[in-house]
Amino acid sequence: MLKKWMLGMILLSTSLFTQATIINSDVNSIDMEGITITAFFGDGTQDTQIWSALSSTLGGVSTSSWSLLLDGNTFGDYDSSTDTFYGDWILSNLNVANGIVGLTVDAGIADMFFDIIPGTATSTPGSEAGRPFAASDDSAVATFTDEYSAPDLFGTMAITGFNLISGEQLVFLTDTDSAEIPEPSTMFTFALGLIALTSLRKKSSGK
Repeated sequence: MLKKWMLGMILLSTSLFTQATIINSDVNSIDMEGITITAFFGDGTQDTQIWSALSSTLGGVSTSSWSLLLDGNTFGDYDSSTDTFYGDWILSNLNVANGIVGLTVDAGIADMFFDIIPGTATSTPGSEAGRPFAASDDSAVATFTDEYSAPDLFGTMAITGFNLISGEQLVFLTDTDSAEIPEPSTMFTFALGLIALTSLRKKSSGK
């Protein structure tokens, strides 16, 4: 009887573990299809676009007036000795006379989340090393909201404090992780665990 109870508990605990959301820290630009990007302009208007894969490595949004592009892994890198960004996000004002004064990225809508803290003991398991926001314009400030998992994962990023005139670019670094739900087959394992425990409980009570 003890062995049967142990088997039921193992099935149940294994299922509960596998049902937990899996955080993937290796995200490329083309993986972020479906996130929304909203650009805010100096005249009070705004424009929202949906991120898509533009090539095998390049993702982003692109209009005749503005664009936000990222090539490669979202973690990116920065070489302070040469003031060079790698794997950077590039916001471009292509033809907006009154300038771009703000940018909001809703990544959580596509189960993507900004990982803003380098890996620590308190980081969300699986998120590994995150990255604080850094931009080519020191006046640009990022605010992260829609907390997904404290202290490091957030669904929305809003950048303010800058004024990007026509022909200029704002280059910045910020890391994203994805949240993945295990396949439905694990629900079957969960159900088996419950059935086993229920059956054993009935037998032990003589019902």
